[in-house]
Amino acid sequence: MKAYLITALLCFASAANGDQHPILSLVIDDIGYSLSRGQAAIKLEGDHTYAIIPGASNSHKLANLARQLGKEIILHLPLQASRPSAPSEPNALNESMDENQLTRNMVLMLSEFPGIRGINNHMGSHLTEISYFMRPIMDSIRRHSPKLYFLDSRTTPRSIAYSEAINFGLDSISRDVFLDNQHNNIESIRLQYQIWLEKARQRGSAVAIGHPHLNTIQFLRENLPEAAKDFRIMRISKLIEMDNLVRERDTWKNYLSYLQNPASN
Repeated sequence: MKAYLITALLCFASAANGDQHPILSLVIDDIGYSLSRGQAAIKLEGDHTYAIIPGASNSHKLANLARQLGKEIILHLPLQASRPSAPSEPNALNESMDENQLTRNMVLMLSEFPGIRGINNHMGSHLTEISYFMRPIMDSIRRHSPKLYFLDSRTTPRSIAYSEAINFGLDSISRDVFLDNQHNNIESIRLQYQIWLEKARQRGSAVAIGHPHLNTIQFLRENLPEAAKDFRIMRISKLIEMDNLVRERDTWKNYLSYLQNPASN
């Protein structure tokens, strides 16, 4: 019986290894403002993820297009930034709201786009640092669907969004690179793109966030096909699934070592 169990676990561990090419996951934020730029972003070749702004004028049209093309969509959740001068959505969650208000607004926004696979924060450098606000947000997501994931955009290095999501039993992952903080500078985009690829080579996977700016979309259109020769392009939900499999594989490896150790008999 023990030998049979070891064989089964070895098969599972081997399957979890999968393709050994490093993984690139790309998220395009701010989908919903511009119809033409949103369409161009969604039509990029590859298995990418698109973060839809709730309440924006073209959000539903673009979410429908993404669904038709088999692309992954997530809710781009508007949260209060640290700078008072930062642009803010009219439906952004902010520090003046109590837990009941936060929950009500979360329910409305989570229900706006059927078929979302997850959520990431739009702005949020203030709220994502404070557990008082993140707890009801994560609880609302879990109550809506525990299968949703939270991608921490990490608009502040002090963000606790990732850890709070994990605390509430949600799958979670963090952004590694912003491609286009300087979207008018092609060389800056190129540099961040190379950093993204290098992080994936070093760690096995990396998550980049970009936006539907003309320079960004054109750069990705020209460069992603070449990257796809040496990397796997993977939507966020599949990357999380792969990460979970790797963790399970490592757990089974430890158990196999225990079973195969004569001292454990």
